[in-house]
Amino acid sequence: MNESQDPAKSRRKLFRSLKIWGGLIVVLVGIGYGAVWLTQDVPLPGGEGALLSVPVGDTDQIQGPSAAPITLVEYSDFQCPACAAFFPLLEELKKDPLLMGKIRFVYRHFPLDNIHPNARRAAQFAEAAGLQGKFWEFHDELFKRQSSWSGLSRAKAEEAFVAYARELGLAIDRLESDADSAAVASRVQDSFASGISSGINSTPSFFVNGKRMVHPTGYEQFKQTLLNAIPSTSQTP
Repeated sequence: MNESQDPAKSRRKLFRSLKIWGGLIVVLVGIGYGAVWLTQDVPLPGGEGALLSVPVGDTDQIQGPSAAPITLVEYSDFQCPACAAFFPLLEELKKDPLLMGKIRFVYRHFPLDNIHPNARRAAQFAEAAGLQGKFWEFHDELFKRQSSWSGLSRAKAEEAFVAYARELGLAIDRLESDADSAAVASRVQDSFASGISSGINSTPSFFVNGKRMVHPTGYEQFKQTLLNAIPSTSQTP
């Protein structure tokens, strides 16, 4: 069995990677007139327990049962290495026997333009793919192949996005038109703005049933946080 087939090895590899980010998560957030560097050690209005400012709605990208007892909202950046490191963990959580069918997963864009110049464009292409019913498939490809496109110029990154879309069977002319549209640009910006109003300062950031959670230090902690969020009436006897 290789490492990708061994959940325990995958978790260990993931959290070895996240040690890079655990001690000091530094994020550059552009806020109109300037930029603010924030670290994990700075008290913030959007800390653990802060409330999600914009409820989950029809414009969100949602995966999972609508009546699931857990709603997990992730604010993420497709070019963020820590977000890519969390991707396999989230996929594993969705398949966990104790959580399967109990998570409504919501992805919200929080592109950090000042340090990730391709992130917003990736988000726009993902939204355009969503208009053809393939947001989640495109989302997965962006994270799986992040190292292939992250360091490219905008033009070359767009060529990579088109190639992924072609593999997914999307209509390319429509994809490119939608990715350039004001509606898609607005959707990505609205997602980012909702993160700012919720006190987001780093990616990835998570809200569980409307409340911000502390960054998990391990798979089991993340899993237990989600299990604790299930109302007692929804627990399996």
